[in-house]
Amino acid sequence: MATEASGTTRTADVAPTEAESAPKRRGKRHLPRLPPRTIASAAVTTSVGLAVLVALGTLTHQTVLVPPLAATMAIVTATPESPLAQPRHVIGGHMVSCLVCFGVLALGWHGPWAAVVGCGIACGLVLLLKTPHPPAMATAVMIMLTTPSATRFVPLLAAGALLLVAVQMVSARLRREVYPTSWW
Repeated sequence: MATEASGTTRTADVAPTEAESAPKRRGKRHLPRLPPRTIASAAVTTSVGLAVLVALGTLTHQTVLVPPLAATMAIVTATPESPLAQPRHVIGGHMVSCLVCFGVLALGWHGPWAAVVGCGIACGLVLLLKTPHPPAMATAVMIMLTTPSATRFVPLLAAGALLLVAVQMVSARLRREVYPTSWW
């Protein structure tokens, strides 16, 4: 700093540091780079989990490989330590959403507008029950748009969610990692 004859102080011109001159990143979180082994493991485990669902569907002559379960498998394998990937959220989120929407269907509502209502109620309820799982909202919408038989869909969804958790547990054990990090 330099002092002028008038007694005021001024700041000397200083070049900004590299960090100061870099553009500010607002609201963006940068994910850490994952090792290639982790990426490969997630890809293989996702494929194995979905293959188990396809096999179950083939044996039962049902379509079990629903998009919400594919999204669930991606979350579970890519971020196994995330709260959203834990069994309580995976199984609970899908089952709560499923049951809410079959309740809405029982009232005689179905279609896109009913999907809005069913998904909204399911979202609120999974949050209230502390079992949020974003792919479960897709399960809610799918049920409202396709109106499947509850006696066939509910057990298959439960089996699918349980199988995905089991596949990740086996994969984690083989890699000597921990999954789940919490059950309840």
